Amino acid sequence: MEDYIAVMSRSVSLAEKLARTAEKLQQAYAGLAKALASGDGTGRDRAQARISELNSEYESVAEQLRFAELEARDLAAPRGRKPAKPLRELALDALDDLGVPAPPALVADLTEALTGIRPSPSRFASLRRDEENAARRNIAARPAWIVPAINAAELTAIPRLLCSSAWSLDRRIVGSRSMRTDHLRIAESLSRRLKQLREAGAPESKNIDRLLFPIARAIPGATETGKLVDPDKVTDAARAELAALEQADRAERGEACARLANASAQVRLWGRPPIIDTAAATRAIK
Repeated sequence: MEDYIAVMSRSVSLAEKLARTAEKLQQAYAGLAKALASGDGTGRDRAQARISELNSEYESVAEQLRFAELEARDLAAPRGRKPAKPLRELALDALDDLGVPAPPALVADLTEALTGIRPSPSRFASLRRDEENAARRNIAARPAWIVPAINAAELTAIPRLLCSSAWSLDRRIVGSRSMRTDHLRIAESLSRRLKQLREAGAPESKNIDRLLFPIARAIPGATETGKLVDPDKVTDAARAELAALEQADRAERGEACARLANASAQVRLWGRPPIIDTAAATRAIK
């Protein structure tokens, strides 16, 4: 009982820290929008650097909070007595593991690798529509919704890529380089999970190994023929390539976020309507 109370106390503290970081991110995006509007290059660079710093902090605290919540869940209910999770909860767990927009097939594959349950990827299309309809009735009804990624150029939804609404806006934006950078981040996330599972001697490590291999193979220097996947080697290779792409990718995402700064909550979560009238499109995010 004491362990459970300690873990819950840590979770509350982390949640408060995460909320403060999210608030700082909103302020940083507002500063970026102001700098872009005024043509202040120095202010823009300063705001983008601050956003990058806060995003790293947000992801670190979010990861700590996720593990604290998992620990609390394990202490509160023995594994054998845990009820089966609904599809949306399975999807949100998988998305939080991946940390970036992901296609339904990958969400289903990761869910199967960790739980033995593989939801049909075709079910996610109707789930996403149900989420949007429910959120339009009461957006505060749930702490997180399953939402689509948002195209950086058009600010419209990309239905084939799923996200969690609990993520910061820039993580849900997909720019011209984002498919590659997100691929690299997925490799990092799965490598981290594989290393944890191997160290714990968990049987699920073999499933994650099989899931990670084709992803890692697409990264130069991440794998060696005839050898098991080395999580550290994959992480190093992914980070090396990210170093060359990340700054430009974050800048493009940041500009898209700034354009959405004054949009309604619905537009920030589901993107603006795919309309042709450019004047109407501009009004949709003001």
